[in-house]
Amino acid sequence: MGNIFGLVIVRPLGLILLAIFKAVNSYGLAVILFALIVKLICIPLTIKGKKSMLAMTALQAEMQRLQKTYANNRVKLNEEMQKLYEKHGVNPMSGCLPQFIPLPIMMGLYYAVQQPLKFMMGFGDDVIAKLANLVGVDIATAGYYGQITIAERLGQMSDAMGNFPAEVTKITDGMGELLNIDFHFLGLNLAEIPSISHPSILWVIPILSGGTAFLSMLVMQKMQGNKAADNPAAGQMKILNMMMPLMSLYFGFILPGAIGIYWIFNNVFTALQEIVLTKHLRSKGLKEEEERALHEAEEKEAKRAAHREAQKKQSQEAKKKKGDK
Repeated sequence: MGNIFGLVIVRPLGLILLAIFKAVNSYGLAVILFALIVKLICIPLTIKGKKSMLAMTALQAEMQRLQKTYANNRVKLNEEMQKLYEKHGVNPMSGCLPQFIPLPIMMGLYYAVQQPLKFMMGFGDDVIAKLANLVGVDIATAGYYGQITIAERLGQMSDAMGNFPAEVTKITDGMGELLNIDFHFLGLNLAEIPSISHPSILWVIPILSGGTAFLSMLVMQKMQGNKAADNPAAGQMKILNMMMPLMSLYFGFILPGAIGIYWIFNNVFTALQEIVLTKHLRSKGLKEEEERALHEAEEKEAKRAAHREAQKKQSQEAKKKKGDK
């Protein structure tokens, strides 16, 4: 993992996760609230993408007319489609962007979970090496999740009040923020990776991860409506929607349970957000359309009244000239 990604993405996410954990004192709940906060932060971009998707749906009749008109001229069709998008301020791919936002965040959270001593507590490699030696963990052979093992063993050394012995604080004092992290949540160890070859209670995480992703996909399709199937971006969206549940299931089996918990609640929040935003934006769009239609009707009536007034004036002038003669 590059230093830039670690500094720009992972460390800030680790600090956010740390702050939430300190506030709620539950690792699992902290991950859930983290997913909610990320979803709320991304709402402006999500709204923009949703508006674009609804606008694309509203343009279906015009797009179908262009497709029939230029069925044998692909270049001209693309030009006319682009003009149509520009005229209505629509970006056909902006609706897909919010789907990819959780991926770098998930990867950042993965490293924050994988290396809690470094990215949550802020310890350097030298301090981590000393802590590993203290608790009997060989960093060189501990694998990807050595820091989780160290954190768990350090937690076992703390007393009932969460205080650590002097040999621990002597190493960490002033170097970072030492915390006793309990990775268990609702009977699940979120530091562990569900094993596909060894069935266990942890299997509930990848199963729910894939299931909620599928549910989120169904909600999005329903909210987009049947007309969205004719959208030029519908092909890409359909492939993406089919991939997300499979990716969620796959990630659930190869990443720590904390990542699966994040993905599950990200899917749930996405489905709820889709329902609320679609209803709100459609209601707002109908109101704007009614106001626009009323404004256009008033303009037409004003033009007709002006035309009648002009005709009346011309008639009066014509009668006056005739009378003068």
